[in-house]
Amino acid sequence: MNRVKFIFLLFIFVLFGSAYGFLGLSVDNTITESDARAISTLNVQDLCSAVHGDYAKELSCLIAIQRAVQSIGDKRCASKADLIEPMEFIKRNYGCCFDRARFIEKSARLYEFQTRHIYLIKEKFNFLANVLPLGQLTHATTEVLTSKGWIGVDSNEPFVLTDESGNPLTYADSLVNSYALAMMEPKEFYTSNIDLIYGLYSRHGSFHGLNIPGPEFVFSELLHNF
Repeated sequence: MNRVKFIFLLFIFVLFGSAYGFLGLSVDNTITESDARAISTLNVQDLCSAVHGDYAKELSCLIAIQRAVQSIGDKRCASKADLIEPMEFIKRNYGCCFDRARFIEKSARLYEFQTRHIYLIKEKFNFLANVLPLGQLTHATTEVLTSKGWIGVDSNEPFVLTDESGNPLTYADSLVNSYALAMMEPKEFYTSNIDLIYGLYSRHGSFHGLNIPGPEFVFSELLHNF
């Protein structure tokens, strides 16, 4: 194969791959009218209005969102055929960490917080292998930017991540902080090495986009990994 043909085929491959990824697998974080209706059922408007710049009020708002989302239905996981969006979760009346993290994130963004989605994966082989669905234990959860920094807001369990003084901690910080680690549940999940990936929403491509194979992601959140 001559050099010109190789460059042309490489260009086509990169172009196709980029289009496939960004058009088919990129997750849309727009707050829709359906999302707003679902979020209104949480009844957190009074706690979450005009809170920015006051860390105590921000924290109260985020805890209220978390508790309200966690009170919905039971923790059975949706199937790969189900959309992971707030209104679908309410109608289904059950969902595990993926549903609850999505609902918490969209609720926080409606009240003008910045969020980033986190995919926690128990180590199996190495980091690159862990991106593949190889039966590892996983957990989807959230970090929210407060006036004091990023804070972990768990999707399934009623904890937010802080140090002894109540200051916010990320999941990465908390995995090496004994005070925060003591509050993290379930204990068996956090007792061994965990990979943390920002911006990865699923590894199979069925939850948020066009239902095509591949990892679903938000590119701007993937940049938090670097």
